[in-house]
Order: sequence, then C-alpha cells, then structure tokens
Amino acid sequence: MYKVILPLVLSLFSHSVFAEYNDNMSGKVASVLTYTDSDYIYFTLDNQPTSHSACNPAFFVIEETIPYERRQILLSRLLTAYAKQESLNIGFDNAGNCAHGYIRVHRIG
Repeated sequence: MYKVILPLVLSLFSHSVFAEYNDNMSGKVASVLTYTDSDYIYFTLDNQPTSHSACNPAFFVIEETIPYERRQILLSRLLTAYAKQESLNIGFDNAGNCAHGYIRVHRIG
C-alpha cells in the first residue's frame, strides 16, 4: 500500500517545487526595471495580464538564479524590443511558481 501512496503523495509536493514553462503571450515591452540591490529583472508588456493563479501580475520577472550571462542575453533582448517597439513572445509559468512574488519568465523571443 505504501509503495502506491508514497510516490503519489511525493509527486504532488514535488510538482509545486519546480518552475514550469507552461504558457506564452505576446506583446510590446512597456517597461524594464532593474535595481542595484538585487539581480532580478522586472518588465511589463503593453497587454500585461491583470490576473494570475498565484503571483502578482504587475510584472514579469527574470529571477536572479539565472546565470549572469543568460540574464544579460535576456535583458539585451528586452531592451532591443523596447527600443524598436517590437512585439515579443514571453514564455512563463502560469501555474503559480512565482519569482520574487511576480510572474516567473522562462523564455523571451
């Protein structure tokens, strides 16, 4: 009995621990914010979501645990799109695994 129940219970808890890339949306970058006291990168789109299952929808966030070089590539892509006013496709977690309380980003393209 434990061989059946234990893996099921553990899989339920492990699902909420890992961030998931499970949704996409496109829009123009409306703002990009960075701060000196953290390595998070915050941004908004012109059609920013007004709701989310668990996170504050005010910002998308590229978290500080992403390696520095990758964060720089993503920031460069954001700033280029902002300057050109081009639409980007954002891949994010819509299931509730937030980054610094806001919507966690997995892809910018």
